[in-house]
Amino acid sequence: FSLERQPGKILCTLNQVSKSYGDLQILKNASAEVNRGDKIALIGANGKGKSTLLRLIAQTEDCEGEIIGGHNADISFYAQHQIEALHMDHDILEELKLCGSGKTEQELRELMGCFLFRGDDVFKKIKSLSGGEKARVALAKCIISKANFLLLDEPTNHLDMSSVKMLVQAINQFEGTVVLVSHDRYFIQETARQIWQIEDGEIKIFNGTYNECERFKNEKTSLALPEASPKVAEIQSQVPKQNTSAFKEKQKEEKKLRSRFTKLEEEIQQLEKSKTELENKLAAPDTYANKVLFQETEQAYQSVITKLLPKQTEYEVLFEELLRFEESE
Repeated sequence: FSLERQPGKILCTLNQVSKSYGDLQILKNASAEVNRGDKIALIGANGKGKSTLLRLIAQTEDCEGEIIGGHNADISFYAQHQIEALHMDHDILEELKLCGSGKTEQELRELMGCFLFRGDDVFKKIKSLSGGEKARVALAKCIISKANFLLLDEPTNHLDMSSVKMLVQAINQFEGTVVLVSHDRYFIQETARQIWQIEDGEIKIFNGTYNECERFKNEKTSLALPEASPKVAEIQSQVPKQNTSAFKEKQKEEKKLRSRFTKLEEEIQQLEKSKTELENKLAAPDTYANKVLFQETEQAYQSVITKLLPKQTEYEVLFEELLRFEESE
């Protein structure tokens, strides 16, 4: 990593931001600030809006409220679906040279070795690469850019453990600002020093590592759950819950939720299957060789993503509601 210029103190301000997909609210009047030098991880279950928040910070997605970019904030945004920005007729080495990093050919070849492209692999045409290989090239371009503000969406996908460790080292040595989304807990623990989590439409911020955040949440949960006295427990065990109208109503509601949950699970599985098929099709050389086919496939892919995100969010909401039902039994 090398910085072209230093940014101002604040790189991004979110002021009373709201974002929803139909009836599903992701953010509601949420406010937060990304400061120079921050290393932030967005955590939470799938469908909670982590990638959406990343796109909002990048200002590539519309929302209600105000998002203000910082002075001299040069953003480099890495995401899986952005591989179409690569130049298909270039080989890997030619593509990296476009970044204007000033690195020699030997330095670029050594860098690509960290991304599992070794020897003459660097002369492979982009259009001949698989989807995962294209993603690694896109990530390498992000790393050697002179941006001072990196937004990384699942950067460890398609990397082996040694490459992940290399990326950890690079981020820790980076003097700029990073906001990332990752399912890799090791990666988050080793890189992030601030944790953001979306809860009830708000952005909850914890200053510390991932492990410290989880420990804090566990301690907070333990303190919030006082033990019932033996006498109270005995009385509660004697109450015939099955015979109360409230219990019957609860059973009815739970059955309804489970039915919707099962249906939603099937819909998500089908959409994820379609997403994988379209990703493979987008990575196929025949698709890139046909401009019309590529555009049609890309449109179909974006349509699936648009349908998938709100369903994943609803899935997580229903899952938490069902957990509350089980805990109250």
